[in-house]
Amino acid sequence: MGWWSRRAAQVSSSLKAKLVLLIVAILALAIGAAPWGEISLQEWQLLQVYEQELRAFAEMFRNAVVVACMITQRREAVQGILEEIGRRPYFRAVRIFDTAGVIGYSAHREERGQKLGERVLARYVGHPDPIVETDGEGAIYTLVQPMFNTQDCVSCHPADRKVLGILQVSLSLDPMRAQIGSLRRSASLATVVALVLVAAGVWLSLSFLVDEPLQGLVKVMEEAKGGNLAARAPVASEDELGQLAAHFNDMISRLEKANREIERYHQEQLARADRLATIGEMAAGMAHEIRNPLTGIAGALSVLSRGFRADDPRQEVVRETRLLIDRLNRSVESILHYARPVPPQFQSVQLDAVVASVLPLAESEARKAAVRLRCEPEKSTAVGAAPLLVWADPHQLQQVLLNLVLNAIQATPVGGEIAVRTHMCLQGEQGSGCACLEVEDTGKGMSESEVAKAFQPFFSTKPGGTGLGLPIAKQIIEQHGGRISIASTPGKGTRVRIELPHQNPEGG
Repeated sequence: MGWWSRRAAQVSSSLKAKLVLLIVAILALAIGAAPWGEISLQEWQLLQVYEQELRAFAEMFRNAVVVACMITQRREAVQGILEEIGRRPYFRAVRIFDTAGVIGYSAHREERGQKLGERVLARYVGHPDPIVETDGEGAIYTLVQPMFNTQDCVSCHPADRKVLGILQVSLSLDPMRAQIGSLRRSASLATVVALVLVAAGVWLSLSFLVDEPLQGLVKVMEEAKGGNLAARAPVASEDELGQLAAHFNDMISRLEKANREIERYHQEQLARADRLATIGEMAAGMAHEIRNPLTGIAGALSVLSRGFRADDPRQEVVRETRLLIDRLNRSVESILHYARPVPPQFQSVQLDAVVASVLPLAESEARKAAVRLRCEPEKSTAVGAAPLLVWADPHQLQQVLLNLVLNAIQATPVGGEIAVRTHMCLQGEQGSGCACLEVEDTGKGMSESEVAKAFQPFFSTKPGGTGLGLPIAKQIIEQHGGRISIASTPGKGTRVRIELPHQNPEGG
């Protein structure tokens, strides 16, 4: 990269340099336009003065010629007059020539008898106003006027000769051009000096008023980026940069506060996870200790009940005791499953088949609670008539669905209904397809605080509930790469939604 390329890259990456260049460019147009316009006006005015002088000299020459020819009858005096005037430095040419271009009189005697070229003659004839032209020595301003045959000239010239000659007076424009050039150089120098001073002033002002505060703010931002949320930007003024620094400090303060809250919450979650892990280990050990005596108690009840008659009232006590033992066994199994989850055995599973296998298992409980179970399978237009396939463990999905349906039955009053739906849905910002399973009831619903705690272990709204059903369901669904959510309205019902990655029937 060359020197100019490096400098251009520095300018393009510097806001201060861009602002200085922009201000200098605007001032160059503003400052430069005025003097250059004034100089152009002066040049035009000087040309007007030159034109007046040309016409005055032409009139003077014409009168001198008339006096010399008519009064003194000395035509050679005309040549003397032209030579005398031609000695003045600003006269470039003073001559009289005929319509054919032959020079009769000239301030330069050696030009007498010479003939002007056709192009020169064509340029002069028919132009009553002065014209600007150049010769070998520089720029000249030329006025060409015909000398008509008047009544005073008839005594010496034929009456039918209308034009006696053509008078040419040429003044040098070099003095004017030199003056204009000097003015332009002075204006250019003054403009450059003014722009340099302005650029230096703007540069220093931006460095003091903008660059230093911004650099300080950038430094604090870098410290905050590195993790130092205690860093604060100095607020040295009440202008926009001061307000920016104040807003940044406020944002960092809020971020610091939020970070402390997150850290506190993280520590609480770590402590809670540690407690849960400890409780899980203890629960697993206690579950094994409890399950063995329960098995013995169940066996003892079987032996005792053999000696009872069928109509013995003690048979009812045995049945109730067995129900309690089964309930304790289920609680123990839930604790063991949550403490030591079993890895899923993945295979291609049709979601509607899982629903069809679970609903008959819950049908008897639904009839006891006088609740109607309704299945609503839907086919996504994205897959046409193809079944909803997921890569999952069918037994674990059955466990999750059965738990959700039983929870819904227990939460639904007599005469209510429960809908189990399967359909395709979109997941994430990119809208990737997933298979959805929903269980919606018309029960009493849940409050916002209850929904927030629903997946916490050992939290339950049911009397005698273990509070592990939903946490286990969440654990299983997350192992399958899906997610589970709850939406509930108190007094209207609850909907539990499961989203699982959809498996293309062709293996995608």
